[in-house]
Order: sequence, then C-alpha cells, then structure tokens
Amino acid sequence: MTSRAQRKSWALALVLIGCGLLSCAHVDEGSGGGFGRNSAEARITHLISDGQFAQAEALVAESTSSGLIEQSAATAFRRQIADLSMKLGEIPARLQRVPSFPSRLKDFTRHELQKMYDAENFSIGTKKELQTALKLLKDVAKDNSRLLQKL
Repeated sequence: MTSRAQRKSWALALVLIGCGLLSCAHVDEGSGGGFGRNSAEARITHLISDGQFAQAEALVAESTSSGLIEQSAATAFRRQIADLSMKLGEIPARLQRVPSFPSRLKDFTRHELQKMYDAENFSIGTKKELQTALKLLKDVAKDNSRLLQKL
C-alpha cells in the first residue's frame, strides 16, 4: 500500500509529465516516483534560472497545493520570479528619471539583462548601461522586500 505522500508525488509527477515539465525518465518506480520535496524545489529553481517563469509559477502552485513544498518556500519562489521577471520599464518613474537611465533597455527583464551582462553581450547596451539597469532593478527588488517585511 502506498502512503498519501507517495500518491501525491505520483499525481504531481503525472501532471508534470502531461505539461511537459517532467519526462518519464525522471519517474523511477523503485523510489516512490522519484519526485519529492527536494526534487520539486530543484525543478522550480531550474525553471527560474532558465527564465521559464510561467512554468515555474505553475509548478509552485501545484507543488504547494499537493504539499510538496511549504508555503514559505512558495512565497520565496514567487518573490524571486517577480524580481527576475520585472522589466526595467516597470520600475517607479522617479528612478527612470536618473540622468544615466538606459531607456533602450526598458523592455528587458532583470533575468535577460543579467544573462546579457554575464555573457558579456553588449550588442544591445553598453556594459555601463547594463550595470545601471541591473542596479536599478536590484534596488527596486530590495525596496519591495523591505515593504513586505513591514507588512
């Protein structure tokens, strides 16, 4: 007989296989499905690092509802997704008025800008513009985090 946790694990694995977020090769029958708390969090982390925010959010929701990750972990993942998916043009207007604001980068997310910077891809913006954009986005994320802590 399987435990409730194993049944949840199998159900989530089947949902993820159906959504294309998990392949059948990842499901190992001898290990109770091979999909538990650590692997759910690892998969979410991987999706976020790849910039697949919609899939990561869906997996967070499913993993939370099935009990594979705790609510506090889900909140941290959602905050990380929000921070990385914020576009430079979405920051407060007062920050967009800084003299060196790189307006041509306003349609890029923090994740995209960080990837460009890490890859030293300066075809869209200079190194200085990317640094400025990333600093502004990090400052906004820090401010948002402080506001959430006060609530």
